[in-house]
Amino acid sequence: MRYLKLFVLAAAAALFAAACATNTNTNTATGPGRTVTINANSGVPAASPAPAATPDELAAARITYNTTCAKCHKENGEGGVADLDEGEKLKVPSFKVEHSINHTDEQFVRKITNGDKEEGMPAFKGRLTDEQIKHLVHYIRQEFQSGGPKAGQGHAGAH
Repeated sequence: MRYLKLFVLAAAAALFAAACATNTNTNTATGPGRTVTINANSGVPAASPAPAATPDELAAARITYNTTCAKCHKENGEGGVADLDEGEKLKVPSFKVEHSINHTDEQFVRKITNGDKEEGMPAFKGRLTDEQIKHLVHYIRQEFQSGGPKAGQGHAGAH
């Protein structure tokens, strides 16, 4: 079983590396509530919206979630009481409740990056790349929130 897990992890890492190495020759600019992709050759904004995470990105984000987040937020995203290494207990929020669902992507990114001392959330800046954090937010939305908030709520474009 251990070798199977190692193989899956290695395969996902290889797919992630291959996806990251692809040169799309575009730049992405974000603004309040929107993302614009600009063709580097023409400088003209592309007509299509920013794409959702690809299956490879979600597979890599699943591994990141399981190795980084699941200890506290649980594999099912429901949170609860987490036992920390020092014997300390921490109440961890669920990703499935309205409060969490209504967070914008930018709020999720900030919280993962900088942590939240009041809630006991550690900062992952320096431990995870900006891309890993962005893909982690996509994964949380897809896996635990059926894609995110309902129309008109949260989910402002940090894609």
